[in-house]
Amino acid sequence: MSISPWDDKAELKSPDGKFTVCIPDAFEIAMGAPTSGQLRISNGITRDDCNPSMIWSADSEYLAVPQWTKDRNQRLLVISVTRKKSWYAPGKYQVLQLESFIDGVIKGIDSPMHMPRQIAVDVSNIDMRDTSTKAAKADKS
Repeated sequence: MSISPWDDKAELKSPDGKFTVCIPDAFEIAMGAPTSGQLRISNGITRDDCNPSMIWSADSEYLAVPQWTKDRNQRLLVISVTRKKSWYAPGKYQVLQLESFIDGVIKGIDSPMHMPRQIAVDVSNIDMRDTSTKAAKADKS
């Protein structure tokens, strides 16, 4: 079952039960709009400006989560929980509702309330070479 981009909190255990991720307090980015909050993973990883519609990979290695940009679009952030590194998938989105993460493919809906569009992001298309904090911050804008 997917988590709504409008939820004001979310908690999700990894499929293997080793990790828990939560966004305890998410707030609307505008009146009636989807929400944003701080993502917290039980291994100490935190990320700001995340939307609760997150999903674990079937093998519990990766977490996919929409993260808001300064211009109120979203990037798809993929986090390796064991390596404690993260990367952005190519492209920007309006509002992501993530539904599955199986065999390296993240599936969901972009803009589920207005002109919905199915998405499928193959993580093998993500450049995982540059994992520096500076690159991630620059790419977020």
